[in-house]
Amino acid sequence: MHITIIMVITYILSCARIATAPWRYWQINAHYFSKEQGVFSKLSMDELIPEDWRLAQNIDHDALVPSRYPVFLKPEWGQNAHGIHRADNSAELVKLRADLAGLPQRYLLQEAATGHREFELFSIDADRDDGKHDVFTVTEAVNTSEHFPINSKYNRCTRYADITDQFSTEQTIKLSGYLSQIGKFGISRMSVRADTLEALVDGDFHVIEINLFLPMPINLLDGNYTWLEKWRFIRSSMMSLAHATKLIKPVEKPQPIFARMMMYGREPDTTVKTDAAGDTKPKRRSKLAERYPQS
Repeated sequence: MHITIIMVITYILSCARIATAPWRYWQINAHYFSKEQGVFSKLSMDELIPEDWRLAQNIDHDALVPSRYPVFLKPEWGQNAHGIHRADNSAELVKLRADLAGLPQRYLLQEAATGHREFELFSIDADRDDGKHDVFTVTEAVNTSEHFPINSKYNRCTRYADITDQFSTEQTIKLSGYLSQIGKFGISRMSVRADTLEALVDGDFHVIEINLFLPMPINLLDGNYTWLEKWRFIRSSMMSLAHATKLIKPVEKPQPIFARMMMYGREPDTTVKTDAAGDTKPKRRSKLAERYPQS
């Protein structure tokens, strides 16, 4: 938490230094925000990913039968792997669906990536048309206890190692170019799985997820980082983020992204209520009704 606070304060001060409004941050990736779902939809992002890198992923429903296991049930939007569950067989999937049936957010069913190693590619791209990323790091999520882990900072079996220095300048440019092929993101973190570092550089990987809302630079969780190294990275990256904010093209009616993201998943379930005359009528349809349509 203290790292996040330091980053936010440093970002605000950086914005003040270059005379830009920090609250404009919420518009930094507005082009990719789903107005219909009110989130940076994982399903919408999936459509941007080239087929060779894409995992099979669909809106979950009871009739959807996976071609293989394990599979992951994921809310259409979430942070730090919150709400993600793994099913290793059909019985576990049936139980998970029953456990999640009362939740209003829409869930997606995603197949597992087959790569043996998981990597986090973090980027800040202030000028998205200059062909280079201002900040780019590659961090490996190391988990030797689980075969198909749900990695996050809350998984006690997972540690993070910044491996950016293991790549040459040419390789780093190539890796950041993969991210640019998917979209022109001001700030992003992409999770992928590949068998080796060589396979990663060669583009032989599968994308697990792309975070565009509040993507933390996961390299800061590397236990080998000193506080001085963390501070230097925070100071330079937040200045780059401030520049990215300043370069946002103004629009007449900015989208209320922060408010809608915070309200996601808080809509009531579809139930029946009784009016004053004793008649029954359904409430407004919720995202749950979209996820499990009634016959």
